[in-house]
Amino acid sequence: MNKFLWVSASPSLKYFHRRLLNNLSKVVKIELWEYYQTLDEGSSIDGAIDLLQEHLDNSECPVHLVGHGVGGVIALGYARIYPAKVASLTLLSVAVQPAINWHSYYYSQLGFLPDRRECVLKSIASNLFPHIYPNYISDLVDRLSRDLVESPSNHSLFRLDIQPEGGVEIPLLICASQDDPVITSSALYGWHSYFKSADTIWRSSTGGHFFHHFHPELVSHQIEHFWQKSEPQLGLHRLNALASTLQDSVELN
Repeated sequence: MNKFLWVSASPSLKYFHRRLLNNLSKVVKIELWEYYQTLDEGSSIDGAIDLLQEHLDNSECPVHLVGHGVGGVIALGYARIYPAKVASLTLLSVAVQPAINWHSYYYSQLGFLPDRRECVLKSIASNLFPHIYPNYISDLVDRLSRDLVESPSNHSLFRLDIQPEGGVEIPLLICASQDDPVITSSALYGWHSYFKSADTIWRSSTGGHFFHHFHPELVSHQIEHFWQKSEPQLGLHRLNALASTLQDSVELN
């Protein structure tokens, strides 16, 4: 079986990937690759792709890549440059124009209120996490504020970045949420222009930009179903995992 790798580029937001990763890890051994950008480094998606290639350079078999947001953009860029090294690509909250992300959403909002950064972040936190408890907003504002510095992005108040659009040679799954204010329907369904027969889009009805945090089981099921098309033995892994869970339940009772 090929490898499975989650690509992360947002240290302050990785908490919101844990539930999905925990669900996926019940079926496959999914590894985590994290990109850390220091304050002394220039912001560069290309640099992150180069580091990912260094990590996967000695891999003997293709890898199933998964990523959310900027992490997904890095995985997308890697898959375009090194298609032979990728078995499949799963992107969460990634628009057909890869530069569209919560950073671009933030700077477009900040342009109307340039002196109200804290207010804009509070508003965005509520929009990105529509089902979060109000008392968590201050923590979200802190995490989002740090992500603006830690995550590779070329956006600024003075210029919004644009990146090349297009598809990939390998099977592609796009996951998003219907109530995401960042990845709108037009930003999402533009992917159809580049789709192959094996590619698909799946949308959660709720959950916002981090829908996989609120619906980890549902998203995990969609990803596993997608993987099974190229890894049929995953169905057996799922049955073994279920049998193990039932056995543990019996022993506890």
